[in-house]
Amino acid sequence: MNAIVPSTVVVVDTMDNSSNRAYGAYFERLYVIKDEKVVYQGGRGPEGYRISELRDWLEQYRQELEGSKPVVVQV
Repeated sequence: MNAIVPSTVVVVDTMDNSSNRAYGAYFERLYVIKDEKVVYQGGRGPEGYRISELRDWLEQYRQELEGSKPVVVQV
């Protein structure tokens, strides 16, 4: 491994994590937004992603939509 020279620039942070604090990205999250409101917020990703939890939430929402009566607006 030490004998191979990388073909790109390699940058590492110091142990005090100063580069990450200055330039690091925020955590990613999975959101569901409905009517301009956050109705589901997942954990910080990628370690905190719980796709099964999101799938369950979406399935429950779909069932609620199927069980609701349609609204008819007369114009």
